[in-house]
Amino acid sequence: MNRLKWQLSKIFNRRQLSKLVRALAQLLRELIEIVLILVAVFLLISAILYIEDTLQANTEWGKFFINALEKSRILGTFESISIVTALVIYVRQGKKKSHYEAWQVIDSAQGIKISHARIKALEELSKDGVSLKGLSLPMADLEQVTLVDTDFKEANLKTAKLQEANLKGSTFELTQLQGANLWKANLQECFFLLTQLQKVNLNAANLENAELQGVNLLEANLQQANLQGAYILGNLQGANFQEANLKGANLQGAYLQDANFKRANLRGVNLKDANLTGVNFEEANLQSANLQNAQGLTPNKLE
Repeated sequence: MNRLKWQLSKIFNRRQLSKLVRALAQLLRELIEIVLILVAVFLLISAILYIEDTLQANTEWGKFFINALEKSRILGTFESISIVTALVIYVRQGKKKSHYEAWQVIDSAQGIKISHARIKALEELSKDGVSLKGLSLPMADLEQVTLVDTDFKEANLKTAKLQEANLKGSTFELTQLQGANLWKANLQECFFLLTQLQKVNLNAANLENAELQGVNLLEANLQQANLQGAYILGNLQGANFQEANLKGANLQGAYLQDANFKRANLRGVNLKDANLTGVNFEEANLQSANLQNAQGLTPNKLE
């Protein structure tokens, strides 16, 4: 038991570490952006200095113009700082404007099932770390969208099409995903809290090291899903885990009545205190599984 706790702790630390690495990568990209702005300013200053020297050396009117500004050269310290500040503000304001336009595209596509412009707008917001809290896109077609480390808190994605979507590291708190199609979606290291996932299609989805707390997976399809190291607590009544990989997963205390684990890999899984009434373990690998105090478990189910 202590070893299992240590393994789960190690897994969750790895999930958090992976998210931190991605956050640092985003910060690095922003720093590179600022450095590029400074390089652009330096080149601009060098070009203007060259023009100044050329004018002063080759023309009488150029000398007069330069001499008029001699006491406070246009490219003095204060002016240089002003140029840098102006450029940084311009770039930042440009991003804000771009985000506003992206939201306009998303809003204008309300009620439209298929919109490539909406997908691009969502990806732009996600890439810049903008939260999609409260997003309402029921029945929208978002197939193969890339929204890594995105905040979907309180979003409405009922029956949305998210096949092969890359949602790695994203947060789904109080999110509505009932009936959504997440076939082969990448949900690795995602965090789900009180998420509505009834009858969701997670066939062949990657949920490795994902954390699902207080979720409703009633009659969800998790066939052939990768749930290695995942933590799942909630209502999994009638969920289909046929041929799924749950190696080292933690389902302690989960409600699994009538769930199907036919030919599933349950090696080292924690099912302590889980409700296993009517569960199908036919041809499942239960090696080293923890079934302590599991409810509704009869010897014939393990044959």
